[in-house]
Amino acid sequence: MPALQASLALGREMSNLERLLGIDRAQLRCARYELPAARSVWEAIEQGQRIAADERQRLGLGLSPIGDLVALLESRGVRTGLVPLPGSISGLMLSDEKIGTFVVINREHPPLRRRFSLAHEYAHVLIDRDRSGVISRPENRSDLREVRANAFAAAFLMPAQGVVQFVQALGKGRASRARMDVFDEVGAVQGEQRAAPGSQDIQIHDLALMAHHFGVSRSAALYRLKNLRIVDERASGRLRSQEDSGAGKAVANFLAADDPEEEREMRDEFRSRFLSLALETCRREEITVGKFSELAAMVGMNRQQVRRVLSSAGFESS
Repeated sequence: MPALQASLALGREMSNLERLLGIDRAQLRCARYELPAARSVWEAIEQGQRIAADERQRLGLGLSPIGDLVALLESRGVRTGLVPLPGSISGLMLSDEKIGTFVVINREHPPLRRRFSLAHEYAHVLIDRDRSGVISRPENRSDLREVRANAFAAAFLMPAQGVVQFVQALGKGRASRARMDVFDEVGAVQGEQRAAPGSQDIQIHDLALMAHHFGVSRSAALYRLKNLRIVDERASGRLRSQEDSGAGKAVANFLAADDPEEEREMRDEFRSRFLSLALETCRREEITVGKFSELAAMVGMNRQQVRRVLSSAGFESS
């Protein structure tokens, strides 16, 4: 596959630049979770959710939303890159002795989908690193490894207790009728509370706020609420219809909970670092200006951009 070959070539060039500059990334070690192969969809879901909770705890993330996911993965020694891929491919994970661990996300997909894909590929890094490569696409969604990675991504980005706390902070998520007995070793006094009709129902504006809070799409947030049984099938259908009608986007815009796309962009940390290392390697005369131009072209820089940056940096372009 051309996209896979291009990604491997980028990873190898990055490793070569780091070698020329004496940079050792070996000290950045990512965790590895050894799991038996899942035997059912349910088991795959449970594995993904459990590893997500364990990894959040290991990283000290608590119940808070994850901010810069790219920075988090890079700090674990996982290279991340945005590359134009065929539309059916959301991302891929590469593991190679020479390039280390490299996650590639489809540049052509919407920002929030890319963010979910990044969390999905992180699951492959943590669990499936024994495989040299994993390609993620919708037609493979029933594959148990993909089920596990999708369950991981949802739980990693939206921890169960964090979602519950967020919904409760909205004054929702409680039973419509609650009863408690206070026992004094002899007898009990019963207390009961009833919520006003409809007061506990999750509305489209609640969904928009939750999606914004955790940095996910409204669809991903809705599925999480459904799987946590915070909304039932009927409520899920109502919210899905509102989302499909455009009400979700309209409400999110009104609440300023739908950031401009450029503000939600997943940073292309790999591209920035790749070009910076290439410039430094060229400055040290470890590679030629011509080689720098070749490397820059690999990440989408055209000849005019290359000449401009070389001139600004004090190099003579060839």
